[in-house]
Amino acid sequence: MIESIRGLIQLLVLKAKLKQYSRERKISSFDSAKTVGVVCLVDKEANWNEIKRVIKEFQDKGAKVEVMGIFYGNVKPLWFIETLNVTLCSDKELGLSQIPTGIHVNEFLKTPFDLLINFSITDKFAPFYLAVLSKAKFKIAIDNSTNLKYFDMLLKIDKLDMKEYCNQLIHYLSRINTK
Repeated sequence: MIESIRGLIQLLVLKAKLKQYSRERKISSFDSAKTVGVVCLVDKEANWNEIKRVIKEFQDKGAKVEVMGIFYGNVKPLWFIETLNVTLCSDKELGLSQIPTGIHVNEFLKTPFDLLINFSITDKFAPFYLAVLSKAKFKIAIDNSTNLKYFDMLLKIDKLDMKEYCNQLIHYLSRINTK
């Protein structure tokens, strides 16, 4: 009962925000992206390690990467280390509605990244909300019926596996020619 009420509130808030929403669209590639926004769930160490691998590849190319991680819980995992480019939203920032709020969230949403990657391979609302409302010029997510309407590039993977998703992401972004 609470979940269905929460879901309804989340959809109403998202629809209201989308009415005021606009962004510039422009294709980016692995080489052309100078600013990269990352939205992810911080739920499993193996997934986080794969995400960090992709982040490092972008940083090695000279891109500035900013990460907005979502963690459902109050105590950060021992394996997670927050750095200057990583902000973590916990249950405190999500509140009862599970809608991300706060200064860091607002700054992230206003930033016109060249590229935004939604690393969430589940249907959790908070990472979806952040990715959809981002002002990023080129947005990438996993291929599903919900993401079809909001993202510029969707990656289809056979099974919901972060390593496969990251490999596909690097493969296809490396093939885009923006010149």
